[in-house]
Parts: sequence; structure tokens; C-alpha cells
Amino acid sequence: MSSEPYRTPACPTCSAPHVEQAHICKLCKEPFHLESPGVEACDPCLREACRIVARAAARKPASRRHVKDALMRWVPPTLVVLTLGVLAFSTHVFVHTARRLIELRTSAERVAEHREKPQDKPRDKPRKKRHHKRDATPPAPPTPRAKISLDDESVPALTSVLAALSPEVHDPDALLARVHKLREAGLDIFLVRANLGKALFDSGADLRTRISPVHKGGRAVGVRVSRLGPDSIEALAGVQPGDVLVSVNGYGVDSPERALRGYAASREKGAAVFELLRNGRRVVLDVRWPK
Repeated sequence: MSSEPYRTPACPTCSAPHVEQAHICKLCKEPFHLESPGVEACDPCLREACRIVARAAARKPASRRHVKDALMRWVPPTLVVLTLGVLAFSTHVFVHTARRLIELRTSAERVAEHREKPQDKPRDKPRKKRHHKRDATPPAPPTPRAKISLDDESVPALTSVLAALSPEVHDPDALLARVHKLREAGLDIFLVRANLGKALFDSGADLRTRISPVHKGGRAVGVRVSRLGPDSIEALAGVQPGDVLVSVNGYGVDSPERALRGYAASREKGAAVFELLRNGRRVVLDVRWPK
């Protein structure tokens, strides 16, 4: 019998309600007679569902056995790999620690040997950099003291620092740049700046009557200013009696004639850098005048 007429509550031909109401199966969508209340599927579908459930229940132990077999197959190799990794890491740590201990022991032995060796002379402490304030005021005049022979080996070396630097530089501005670098490096240099008028140079002052050579070890190393007038060019530039001139514009001064030549060459540039020694202290005079 076709199930189509029973899918509606009334007959499609006569439009009369069905005498016996049929129920549609939830699984196969076919009409069936309800024998037990609450059943929503026909007997063939229910039996098929029971068979499916039974087969599924029978397959569960097989899946468990499959998992167990997989575990027994992969767990031992995994444990072996982990064990080898732990052993390799432990060996690496042990070797590295042993090397560090050997290095520390060797370093300690070297330090002990170095301490046992006699020191020839103690090392000089690093000299701290001194930051000198720039001041145009020249240092105070020297205090009276006993005269020292400048031709004695006990006198400190009266050498020029600016003339000894390499490469040689004779430009006043470049020499001042070197002076600033030497002061930053910690060398004790007193810098004095002076500006002179052109009229002072037109008077024709003679320096030869005011300087005398200074000898060190049998050779001339500079010239000493012996006499200065209150309004002389040297006094206005910052020179004091007793100063020893060792360089002019980077040229070493070893005779009065050479000092005069360096002074004459500096007049053309309108600037000169004089390096002096005053009471054991190095003084640099930056003198400028109109050309």
C-alpha cells in the first residue's frame, strides 16, 4: 500500500479523515501502526538500529587493543631517545664545568707566579686630567729664590713640546689647537692671550738687549728674558723677567738669532705663539696684533 495518502490527516480523494491514523517513522519516513505508545520508529528500523548499536559495541574492545598496541610500539623508542638526550646534555654540562675549573685553576697559578716575581719598580699611578680655567691674567711673579745654574744636568729638561710634535706645524691657529688637546690630555700648560697695537711694532724695539742664551748639557736650548721695561712689547704680551723662551710658532729656539728670525716671521702673520718655561711650569702666549 502506498504511504502517500497517510502523510496527511485527510484523504486527498474524498477529503474525509482517515479512519485509522497512521504514524510516520522518524528513520524511514514510512507510515506504520503504533503498537506501543511513545515509539516513533517502525519495527524494521528499530531492529536495524539495535544491530548497529551491537556492532558498535563489539568494535570498542578492538579500538582499545589498537591503542594499546600503538603505545607498546612507540613508548620504548621514545624513552630511549629521551634517555640519550638527557645523557648527552649531562655530559656537555660536565665537560664545560671541567674546562672552566681548569681555566680558573690555571689563572690562579699565573696570578700567584706573578705576585711571587719581584717588581722592578712600582707602576706610576694614572695621572688625572686637570681642567684649567682659561684666564687672561698671567701667573704671579716668581718669589725670590737662590739662583740655579742653567748649565747643570740637575735642571729639568728645557725642551719645547710644540716643536717636538710631528708633523711640524707653524700656523698659530693650528698650534693653539694642539695646545688645547695637550691640556685635555692632562699636560700642565698655562695659556695667556694678548692683543697688541700696531704702534708698538713701529717703534723698532730691539730684543737682543733683553735676552740671553740658556744652555743644557753643553748646548743652547732656549733664551732667557733678563730685562723688561714696564711698557715693552714683551711685558704687554705677558712675558716676565726670568722666563725661558723655547719656541716661537713651532720653531725651536736655540740661539738669540733664531729667536729674532722666528719673531720677524711671525710679524707678517699678525699672530705668534710663544712657548715659555716659568718656574718649572709651561706657559703658552697667544699674541695677536694688526698686520
